[in-house]
Amino acid sequence: MKDRSVAITLGIVIGLTAGYLTSSLFMKDKIMPGTMINGSDFSMAKRSDLNDSLSVLERDSYTLTVRDIHGKDVTIHGTDIDLSADFPVENLRVQNYLIYPYYMLNPGTYYIEPESVSYDSAKLQSIIDNSILPAKGSTDTPVDAFLTGYIPGSGYTIAEEVDGDTPDPEKVTKLIQDAISERVPFLDLSASDCYLKASIRSDNNYLNEAASSLNDALTASVTYDFGNQKIILNADTYYPWLITNEDGTTSVDKQKVDEYVTMLKASTDTAYSTRSFTTVSGRTIAVKGPYGYNISKKKESEQLMADILSGEAVEREPEYTTRGCQRSGNEYGDNYLEVDMSNQKVYLIQNGQVTFTSDCVTGNTSLGRGTPSGIFSIMYKAKNVVLRGANYASPVTYWMPFYNGCGFHDASWRGSFGGTIYRYSGSHGCVNMPIPSAKQLYGMVEAGLPVITYY
Repeated sequence: MKDRSVAITLGIVIGLTAGYLTSSLFMKDKIMPGTMINGSDFSMAKRSDLNDSLSVLERDSYTLTVRDIHGKDVTIHGTDIDLSADFPVENLRVQNYLIYPYYMLNPGTYYIEPESVSYDSAKLQSIIDNSILPAKGSTDTPVDAFLTGYIPGSGYTIAEEVDGDTPDPEKVTKLIQDAISERVPFLDLSASDCYLKASIRSDNNYLNEAASSLNDALTASVTYDFGNQKIILNADTYYPWLITNEDGTTSVDKQKVDEYVTMLKASTDTAYSTRSFTTVSGRTIAVKGPYGYNISKKKESEQLMADILSGEAVEREPEYTTRGCQRSGNEYGDNYLEVDMSNQKVYLIQNGQVTFTSDCVTGNTSLGRGTPSGIFSIMYKAKNVVLRGANYASPVTYWMPFYNGCGFHDASWRGSFGGTIYRYSGSHGCVNMPIPSAKQLYGMVEAGLPVITYY
């Protein structure tokens, strides 16, 4: 009886052992019961299928939300791009299938990162192109900072750059690819420097130096004093003449300055203009000649450019080649020489009164050498000069030229003056005078004294 009990017990033990071993063998190459991996129950799953199962889990659970600069969100699902992943399943803790009951009583939780992920690039690019990137022409492209045009009262300012909302397609694609590879759940494009930006910013050295240089020049002004009027030139007129050089400094357009000076001359020069003149005899005539105010285009242009670049306010007369006595009234003033060639008389008027009178002989009209009519001025004085022409050389003691080789001088070779001598035996164009008269006149005149000749 005792042996029978032992046999039964032994049989039970053997049966149980065989059953346990059989069940253990069944558990071989399987995930132990109660095992949680990456948040999912993998109990009894084949270990060989673990990577594929985890890859499917990753594909079904992964999403990437992409937000653009306007706050628009687009979500990319793993299933949209056929996402797959490779997991280092060999690194999972080895489970001993022979003690599987232990794992049933002590469930395990594991988390494993994929070593790499892959996806369908074409499908991803299609989503990027059609859902994330804006349509061509629908965005605002960047605008560089720039120097504004001249604003009266403000000068030149720098208009700030505008970056716009145009993304760089290559940068956007790379950012999304990297985010998926790293399984990032959210990507803000506006914070990722993938939008095109203006290349010239408002803090650009060249722009700021140019604005500063231009505005410095705009502080200049030139007030021209014409005696009877003043003309003011300021930035409202000359701002288009300013040129910004490559180094940011400012220069002045010489052509524009020359044009302005030409205009100034045309409106203010009196030389060569026709003027009214009242003779000693009381006759009113029109005279024209080089005497008067004549702005030097070259000198005035040079001075004006320097004045503008100085940034200073100046008041001055223009740079003249010749000038009259006064701007108001008769510009020749109250002191001048008058030659009445019809009556062959020379008059010196001082302070409006005739202080000197002399007979004279002017240019020979019969030979076409008449003394020119007009308004001129004494160019200089000289003594003991030899006057030379095509067929003559005439020494004179007192020489006072006033125009193109014509002048007042003594004529010792003449025995008489006045009358009609000039018509048949006149000079080569000069005003011949008796020696005493020439000497007296020489002592009374100076260079610049107006000379008015007429018939």
